[in-house]
Amino acid sequence: MFPDPDVLVSMNEFFAAGYFEEPDAPPIRRWARAVRRRLENRALGPYQETLLYPSGPKHIGRENRIVTPDYSFTWIYNEAALVERLSQNEPNERETLEALRDAMCDLQDQLNLIKTPHTVGGRGYTHSIPNYGRILRKGLAQHAHRITQKLTLAYRRENKEHIDFYLGLQDVLAGIECWHHRILERLGTSPTENSSQERKRKQLMTALERVPFCSARSFFEAVVAYNFIYYLDDCDNLGRVDQELFPYYERDLIAERITHDEAVELIRNLWENSDRNHGWSVGIGGTTSTGEAAYNELTTICLEAAHKIRRPNLQLHVRRDMPQHIWDAAFDAIATGCGIPALYHEEEYLRALRNTHLGIREKDIGWHNGGGCTETMIHGLSNVGSLDAGINLPLILVETLENALPSALSFEELITAFKRDIAEVIREIVSEVSDDQEAKARLRPQPMRSLLIDDCIDVGREFNAGGARYNWSVVNVAGLANVIDSLAAIREVVFEKAEKTGMELLEVLRSDYQCDPTFQLRLARCPRFGNNQPLADEIARDIAAFVFREFLRYAPWRGGKFLASCLMFVTYAAAGTHVKATPDGRRAGEPIADSAGPHQGRDKNGPTAMLKSVAAIPHHLAPGTLVVNARFTREFFATPEGREKMKKLVQTYFDLGGMQLQINVVDQETLQDAIVHPEQYQDLIVRVGGYSEYFNRLSPELKRTVLERTEHAMG
Repeated sequence: MFPDPDVLVSMNEFFAAGYFEEPDAPPIRRWARAVRRRLENRALGPYQETLLYPSGPKHIGRENRIVTPDYSFTWIYNEAALVERLSQNEPNERETLEALRDAMCDLQDQLNLIKTPHTVGGRGYTHSIPNYGRILRKGLAQHAHRITQKLTLAYRRENKEHIDFYLGLQDVLAGIECWHHRILERLGTSPTENSSQERKRKQLMTALERVPFCSARSFFEAVVAYNFIYYLDDCDNLGRVDQELFPYYERDLIAERITHDEAVELIRNLWENSDRNHGWSVGIGGTTSTGEAAYNELTTICLEAAHKIRRPNLQLHVRRDMPQHIWDAAFDAIATGCGIPALYHEEEYLRALRNTHLGIREKDIGWHNGGGCTETMIHGLSNVGSLDAGINLPLILVETLENALPSALSFEELITAFKRDIAEVIREIVSEVSDDQEAKARLRPQPMRSLLIDDCIDVGREFNAGGARYNWSVVNVAGLANVIDSLAAIREVVFEKAEKTGMELLEVLRSDYQCDPTFQLRLARCPRFGNNQPLADEIARDIAAFVFREFLRYAPWRGGKFLASCLMFVTYAAAGTHVKATPDGRRAGEPIADSAGPHQGRDKNGPTAMLKSVAAIPHHLAPGTLVVNARFTREFFATPEGREKMKKLVQTYFDLGGMQLQINVVDQETLQDAIVHPEQYQDLIVRVGGYSEYFNRLSPELKRTVLERTEHAMG
């Protein structure tokens, strides 16, 4: 039997109720109805005299807790919430709840196809970015008109798949219209006694009476519409804000309808909405669709609005011709300790995306943007698995050493065995990811993203079925530095200096260094990645190139390629939990390296040496993004001389082929005191993996790894 939708509504499970209204309809119709019912009943927070509304948390109250809307997976089933509801022993609910459990568990079983242990940071996740600009320019009313035309044509051709798709999108639009109306009602019943605040409320109401259904006419209307669409998409990525909004800002500035400071305040409000909802990425600067530099006054405003804030994950696309005032604004933001913006080598990204043969049109390529932490996609046009999976290289190495180290006659023979094992794991990963994508196309449509992302409406194809213009998969490569250091150590102590046989080293590792504790210290004297040591960097270049190229050999079910990345956010501690001791001196269960840089604390020869080592990795073969975290002292940002040194350091790294760098400015004493007195550091932000996070939210293991990072000072 099916759950009773009326009973689900009585429990505030509006999203699930919509899904079960027409149990015999195809999935796109059922999930579109779920979206509609959710929006028709979506709780609204109080208007708190902000410049933008909606604002605050996207989920309010106790609604849709058992089947929760989700931008990555359409829905998430929460068994614990269902059990909690069952414990209340409401007899009229039990039958529906048990039927709901059966239905959702059966659906999950059909979709649980990624079973590999190599899911570091991802298991079929999908971040994306709506086409904000199209809605700003045309309005959702134009979307509705296109859908009506397409539906008429589908009826004429008796194309049932298209009919269901467009009827589903009409349901979504009906839900949006209802939610929009309810937002206006809330604003209309929230007058304030303060004349200035009342003026802002009325301005906001006037804007929302037009947008997002009609085109935006001013910068304020454009930002209000942008914010509305962001909440519709459940606060994932804001994308290329400066490029989409600058034409409106420029017109209003010339007409003296807005000032620079007013724009900073408005963008700051947008950033705060992102921060409250753990939102993700914004790309600024870079290259226009016609190839020119894309820096403008709004680029600076985006940077000024980011001071001391954790999110969004601001990504500055750095061209060789980036103006000095943008460098200054970027360093001003970084100096506040927020870890943003991260810096991206624009020319190298464009080269890598072209050479990877993803079929990106030249007019679209400048719109590349990191989604989520920083998984590369094209703003408004992409369905990118981000992250679809992750490969834990130290986990593979441990198995290779067990099977091959005792009998290996040369280092080259061991490397061959390791590469063979890597290739086998990659084959398993890409096969399971493709199976997952195919299953999602059948069972897990995403109606909202089919509405908001091109070219789903035009081609009549749902988002997860390949309707977006660009489809590829980003996969996380974890523990690269641990593998490099481990292989460098094996080469030296086993094959070059014969200090231990392969079996003897293996016994030390099996004992977790307990049988020979001093040997752990000996391994620390071997070549280490991050110190510009050729013996380690040669291994880095070889292993990384092999892994990246091996992924590029395969195409996912939905199309495109598998792009390697290395962005560990908070997962590198957990990723080491099940990895036994490795020959780099790492003990069993300890964290692996954070992203693509050296293992935390092992770079001893200064920032230039560290960045030269990292640049030895062929970044251009991994345009999914190789994240590099670095800590620098405040003196780099306190004087013009220090800033010039930092600028030249970044430019040199980029000239060597590096593609991404993110900078922490927080001293060792502050971190140590924050561990002892966390209550005094509620706003302390650090950079982990591909984004910024409050230090107090990190686990003890992650806090320790941040503390262990080398802090680079001016030499």
